[in-house]
Amino acid sequence: MKITRRTAVSAFAITPFTPAVAKSSRVLADGSSPLDSLADGLLKVLPETATYNGVPASLNGGPLARRMDDYTPAGEAAVRAAYRVARQHLAALQPAASDREVLYRNVVGATLDNGLRSANVPYGRINPFHFAGHVPYVVNQLAGPHIDGLNVMMEQQSLQTPHAVDAWIEKLTSFPKAFAGVIEKIRADRAAGCVPPRIMLEKTLPVIDAFLAGRAEDQPLIRALADRMAAAGLAGQTREAAVRRATLALERQARPAFAALRAEVAALLPIGRPDAEAGLWAQPEGSALYAANVRALGDTRMSPEEVHRLGLEEVARITAQMNDLLAKQGLTQGSIGARMSKLAYDPANQFADSDAGRAELLDYVRSKVRMAEGLYAQFLPEALIPRQALVVKRVPVATQNGAPGGFYDGPSLDGTRPGIYWINLRDMAAVARFRLPTLSFHEGVPGHHTQGAVAGMLGEAPLLVRIASFNAYQEGWALYAEQLMAELGAYADDPLGDLGRLQDELFRAVRLVVDTGLHHKRWSREQAIQTMQDLTGIAATRVTAEVERYMAWPGQALGYKLGQLRLLELRQAFLKRNGPHADLRQFHAIVLEAGPMPLDLVADRLRTS
Repeated sequence: MKITRRTAVSAFAITPFTPAVAKSSRVLADGSSPLDSLADGLLKVLPETATYNGVPASLNGGPLARRMDDYTPAGEAAVRAAYRVARQHLAALQPAASDREVLYRNVVGATLDNGLRSANVPYGRINPFHFAGHVPYVVNQLAGPHIDGLNVMMEQQSLQTPHAVDAWIEKLTSFPKAFAGVIEKIRADRAAGCVPPRIMLEKTLPVIDAFLAGRAEDQPLIRALADRMAAAGLAGQTREAAVRRATLALERQARPAFAALRAEVAALLPIGRPDAEAGLWAQPEGSALYAANVRALGDTRMSPEEVHRLGLEEVARITAQMNDLLAKQGLTQGSIGARMSKLAYDPANQFADSDAGRAELLDYVRSKVRMAEGLYAQFLPEALIPRQALVVKRVPVATQNGAPGGFYDGPSLDGTRPGIYWINLRDMAAVARFRLPTLSFHEGVPGHHTQGAVAGMLGEAPLLVRIASFNAYQEGWALYAEQLMAELGAYADDPLGDLGRLQDELFRAVRLVVDTGLHHKRWSREQAIQTMQDLTGIAATRVTAEVERYMAWPGQALGYKLGQLRLLELRQAFLKRNGPHADLRQFHAIVLEAGPMPLDLVADRLRTS
């Protein structure tokens, strides 16, 4: 969760209709919270998390902006040790002085618990402030320092001052050491018995190759530096000198570091696991790691087998609804998937596979975001209606092949960087028009952007609370938001859009089936792809990328449906408890205003409202 410094109502007010109250403009708390001392020790070993979120020590050339994370085995051990130390310090604090402080401590404690659930599994990377939790493969086609590290530099790292630019270039020159550490970690994980599936290695190589290709001055990293310095209003001479320095660093330090990483990944190909061993079960202690991720990322005590059965039940329920709507469109023959494919590939539901078609698609998406913003007063109290900017961008071509169909990056803590809704346009045939409203409601308004912007009103809450990440809460809310838009009439005159919404909900239900199928029931990659395509009818390119995403981030995909179902359960209880005076805006305010947290804590807050 990435949130900004915006001020409005008290973050933990139970009655959310309090008029907005101005607070201090400081980004951080004033030091009065005993939780603040924990942040320094944690962020020192997670500098990229700090930089992504824009914490003060990463701004204006601060020390946390000058280096990547330490991916060496020793660096990972230090990260895990920091979680243990912070958890011990949290437990040793004096009793909390207020209900608000109790909640703060519970949120931080739950974050640290998620970071420690699988700490005995030596391979991979654990970051409980990231939505994917314990990632078993440090480098893959979807994420890792070769992707995330670059994205932070291109989009999130501050470039507002000459000192910030110096820090950016210093980080670029550190790539040889940083990526040598990545290679050391890959080898240590291999020695521990963890070898990624071969297909993931094969698809990682083109991502690395994209960084190595072309003229240095045309590399997206260098272009991003130039564009963002210009946007910041830095002097022309400063910008020109920085681009020269950065281009030289790219040629002499960064690209050789990537070339070494490429050689390491290529060397793993002969021993990469076959598709029949695509699931985490095939790795040492894989079942234990998966169980820990199910608990942390799904926010559930259900077993993988129970999650699988729930997924099948949800698939049956949603399929029945879709069947009724398809019949009303005159589509009665064939499977749900086949009929949805027929609709998707109808030229009337396609944008042109061209620059003009992509521009038209982006304009259409932006119009859906604006429409949703116009409905804010119907589902949020006025004091919580966000003012945060939301920017819609295309996923960069260099990373689009392994990226999801859409995702969201939140604004910085200091408010200088807007929220960004990214949409993947690698395969225009896979982006049917009727699917775009729901995707926009999920990633933008009232989904991730709304949730993040409301949480941004936390103001002076402790830093660790404001950067907390709880996958089922965040993704569950975004899926809940899709249904909320249907309830608000967004599809009243758009039956195909409603089918697109149900298809996406079906997609999330199928995730419960396929993620557990891969990692618990020992399905092959091919079985997972075929099952998903048969059940959803979504384009093969997207389904393939999705299954490979589950391979890279075991358990993460469970949070959507599990979180949504829990929120719907909590809403039903809230409305029943409050009777005819129940206001859905109040329910949403209580769920959102305190930021991400375990859903059990949300339930506690609702019970005391």
